Amino acid sequence: MRKLLAGVLIVVLAAVGIDFATAAYAERHYSRALRAASELEFDPEVTIAGFPFIAAALSDEYDRIGITARGTDLGNDRRGDLRSNLSGVHRAGGAWLIGERTELRVDKVSGSLKIDSVNLGRFLGIDDLTVTTPAPEDTAGGGGPGDGILSASSGIILTGTVTLPKVGNLHHSQGSDSRKVSVSADLSIRGGALRVDATGIYSGSADHVDSDLSPLQVPAVLAQFSKTLPVLPLPWSLPASSAATEGSDVVLSADPKPLVVTADDFWQGP
Repeated sequence: MRKLLAGVLIVVLAAVGIDFATAAYAERHYSRALRAASELEFDPEVTIAGFPFIAAALSDEYDRIGITARGTDLGNDRRGDLRSNLSGVHRAGGAWLIGERTELRVDKVSGSLKIDSVNLGRFLGIDDLTVTTPAPEDTAGGGGPGDGILSASSGIILTGTVTLPKVGNLHHSQGSDSRKVSVSADLSIRGGALRVDATGIYSGSADHVDSDLSPLQVPAVLAQFSKTLPVLPLPWSLPASSAATEGSDVVLSADPKPLVVTADDFWQGP
C-alpha cells in the first residue's frame, strides 16, 4: 500500500512539475515575443495564471496574463515601468504558444505606467526630487515601508533643490541661488498627459525640508515644481485617465476595457 501511495505521489509531483515547466516556457516565449514586437530593451516579466496550465493552453483560454516591462525608455534618459493585466484571455486558435502575431481577445485589459521619483525629477528638471505620500493622520510615519504602499493624487509632498530668486529679483538670474524645498502638490491628467501642480510650501508633520522663504519667492518656487509632461504611451495605446502616487512613485493609469491585441500592439515607443 505504501509503495502504491509513493508511486501515485511521484506521478502527481511529476505531472505538477511538467505543468509548471510548460507554463514557464510559455511565459518566456511570450515575453520574448513582446520584446521583439515592441522593440523593448529588456524581456518583460510575464505571468500566465491558471492551473493546470496545460489544460488552459489546450482550451485556448487563460484566466489572466500579467505583464511588467521594467526600465522602458521614455526618451531623453527617462524611464518607467509598463504594467498590464489581461483578464479573460481567449487565444484565437493557432499554436499553443503566444507569439508576435498571436491574436488575443481579452475581456478586460488594464494598463499603467509607473515613474519613480528620479525619473519624474528628470521631467521636471529637478535632479534630486523625492516624492512622499503622507500617511493618514491616525497612522505613524510618512509613506515609508512601515506604512504600506500609500496612494494619493492630492496633497503629496515633492522635495528638491530649485533656483531661489532673491527678494527684489524675481527672475532666475545671477542674483539667484539654490535651496532644497518641500511643496504640496496635486496630480491630474489633462489631455492624456500628467499634470503636476504645486499648491504651496509644505509645513505638515510628514518628513520634509523647512525653508525660510519670502512670500515674494514662493510663486517662483512653485512654478518649478509645476509642469504638464508630454503624453506618454501606456500599454496597448490605452489613454491615461488618472494619476496617483504609490509610495514614492507616480502611476498613470488607464480605464480597463475589452480589446483584441497582438504583441505588436503592446507598446508604441516614446
